[in-house]
Amino acid sequence: MSYANDRRRGSSRPSSLYERYDVNLPGSGSSRSSRRNSNRRSSSSQVVLIDAHRHRRNQRLLFYLAIVLISVITWITFQSDDATSISNNNNNMTTTSNKIVKLGSSYVNMNLPKKVDTPKQTKEQKLLEQQQILHDIKMEKKHKKRWNPCLNTKYELERHDYETQHGDVCRVKGGLMGLYECPDGCHETAGNTPYCANSSGGGKGGGVRKTNGYKGGPCRVRNPDAPPEYRCDDGGVCIMAVGTPKSQFKGKGVYYDDSCDGQCGNGREGDLNAWITNGKRCNSDWDCSLAGICTPQGQCQCDPWAEGVDCSYLKFQPVDKNRLGYLDERHTSWGGSIVQSATTGLYHMFISEILCKVDTSNRKRCGLSAWQTHSRIVEATSTEVDGPYKRLKQVLPPEHHNPSVHISPTTGHWHLFTIGGSTGPIERMISIDEGKTWGNAITISPEQNPGPLLMPDGSTRLFFRGDGMDIPSPTCSDEGISMQVCPSENEPCHPSNGLPIISHTGEDPSVFVDHRGNYHMLFNALPYKCVPKFEQGGHAWSKDGIEWSTPRVGAFDTTIQFTDGSGMKCERRERPQMVLGKDGMPLALISAVTGCPKALGEEESIRKSNPYKGGDDAFTLIQKMGI
Repeated sequence: MSYANDRRRGSSRPSSLYERYDVNLPGSGSSRSSRRNSNRRSSSSQVVLIDAHRHRRNQRLLFYLAIVLISVITWITFQSDDATSISNNNNNMTTTSNKIVKLGSSYVNMNLPKKVDTPKQTKEQKLLEQQQILHDIKMEKKHKKRWNPCLNTKYELERHDYETQHGDVCRVKGGLMGLYECPDGCHETAGNTPYCANSSGGGKGGGVRKTNGYKGGPCRVRNPDAPPEYRCDDGGVCIMAVGTPKSQFKGKGVYYDDSCDGQCGNGREGDLNAWITNGKRCNSDWDCSLAGICTPQGQCQCDPWAEGVDCSYLKFQPVDKNRLGYLDERHTSWGGSIVQSATTGLYHMFISEILCKVDTSNRKRCGLSAWQTHSRIVEATSTEVDGPYKRLKQVLPPEHHNPSVHISPTTGHWHLFTIGGSTGPIERMISIDEGKTWGNAITISPEQNPGPLLMPDGSTRLFFRGDGMDIPSPTCSDEGISMQVCPSENEPCHPSNGLPIISHTGEDPSVFVDHRGNYHMLFNALPYKCVPKFEQGGHAWSKDGIEWSTPRVGAFDTTIQFTDGSGMKCERRERPQMVLGKDGMPLALISAVTGCPKALGEEESIRKSNPYKGGDDAFTLIQKMGI
């Protein structure tokens, strides 16, 4: 066995290596002794070499071990730093109640340094914080008791916002309409309107405001934790931004009540007109709503029937209480339309008159509830445009509604348009003898709420209300106004494209051409679920009847001033139709009103005899335009 082989095996006894290969050589014993001594010296020298080699080997092993240890320590340190960072983030988030505080609908970290040079959060930290905030909100909703003003858990709140004859009630879930209770803070009124009334006029109970409104008035309850429900609409009008069905409402609430904190602006003073706020000078008659002229001085000079800085508002005369329009002793009515006879000079009004559902011989003025099945068209006449009108006869039996009468510019015949059901269709009848006799009713359109305009070429532009329209946000209804054309008086109208012609929700369109040849549309700008409706009158203008302006909402409202200096405010004022003079100048506005006070402007103690019952009873009002 060689030394090399022994080295490869890694012998642990190198000092015996030479003794193992010590052989007997010839010679004397002294020679043996000399060789032994020589071997000892040689062995000592070899041991030194071996020790040096082992030292170098150990150094290499220590170097490799040091590299491994440094790598392990570096990896452990990196992992420890990441764990510490995550732990710190978790600690920050788990103590959110101390650092992140909910202010209104926002979260604010109260412990962040207020110095400008605060280090920015990493994406991971922001993500963790957002996740924790969402978790807090979810847990808050989960553990928070559901607000319910109904004392019985089987009942649910049914709101009746801004209905003078009906307060909020708690209705049985899926039960009969007659079963109800009053919400907490309200009391029953023995089956009379408003059914549930405020018990304490918005007083506080248990530190929480239970109701809104005055004591004894219609019950009004509101979730104290509810988000803002009101927003500003066109014309400086504050309306509700939320409601049911949700499909009707676009946009979000900003304010908590119908004052909108006074932030909606005043359209009459020009707060909402760009040409006024920018330069305070009109550039054309369009800036004056085509209801006046733009003077060389840059100011709008309004026609007698219009007012406001831009002439977009209707100007009325006070109403004579002896000439309210059509207020029949027996029957509720809902709007009408007037033409003047060329032979007698009498004004003929065609009115929607609503019968009582049962016992029609004894019951009087039963309100609007039966309009969808018991509405008929009657005719009344007067020597004055604003009445009083005397009822003559029934023209069309139930169910007919929404009359609109016009004189043909080509033949002079009277054209009466109505709907033959609660949702249409639109029918036309023609009289060649100023209403003494009428031809058969012909269906000309499947639509509803007609606003016809007879053209000089014999055609008819039929404006109407359409449902399910894509009205631009924000809005509170999907009802809109569209238009179709009937080629002649004997033909049905061409189908409509179903698109709204104005950018605002609306119904009950009425279009007229003024003395300068400009087109004006009056309509109900706050239909269906849009509340409050105190300023629901809409006015839009056009040069050709095709392209229309952005409408002025609030062009007329539900407040009526009387000639004796008193006044009244009704709940709704709809179905506007303008009466024109021979020169094309507007004379008077016909409209349907409801929710008015019973006394019609009089004190109850001195109330004169009148058949109006208040609540959902309605009548047809005629108000002269300003002079």
